[in-house]
Amino acid sequence: MPKKAWVVVWRCSVVHSQANKALFLDRDGVLIDYIPYLSRPDQVSLPQGAGPALRQWQEAGYLLIVITNQAGVGRGYFELAEMEAVHHCLRECYRAFGVTFTDIYFCPHHPDNGCLCRKPSPQMLIEASRQYNIVLTESYFLGDAPSDLQAALNAGCRPLLVRTGRGEETMTQLSQFPVTIPVFKQIADTLTLLSHGSTSEIDLTHS
Repeated sequence: MPKKAWVVVWRCSVVHSQANKALFLDRDGVLIDYIPYLSRPDQVSLPQGAGPALRQWQEAGYLLIVITNQAGVGRGYFELAEMEAVHHCLRECYRAFGVTFTDIYFCPHHPDNGCLCRKPSPQMLIEASRQYNIVLTESYFLGDAPSDLQAALNAGCRPLLVRTGRGEETMTQLSQFPVTIPVFKQIADTLTLLSHGSTSEIDLTHS
């Protein structure tokens, strides 16, 4: 299997010629309730309040882009087609709230594959920034795992931790990071960031 980032083909038709900001989102444990190696649409369940919250991020001018490791493909637990069916279900569930994901980037490789795209590598975020003219320093990455936070830092993006999924466990590892990382109980709580009006007002200085 080629060692590169894979991109789901469901893309918005809008051409982004101006500079954009994005809210990058991990999938499992953030956008959908955490089930290890989830592989079926009927397993998809949205966290409480996630749909309306992401609608507000979208209305605030942020592109919503999914960044996810899907090693279950590389491990042989499920096929790409099964993963894509889950992504279709994910899009449809959020569409009911008026939410549209600009793109879904995923790494299908086994962790031992040595690929360049698997988080904490910043490659998928960098590819998204080039594709959609995103200013990474004005963007956020909301995740529940250390690899999400490190990928954000590696890309020059602002990391955010949500306590759903693996978030509680990740909280015990925050001291390993060189910046103070904001922690939120659920996606809906991240809306407090929008009231600041500028990412530069959020304190992510070195601790």
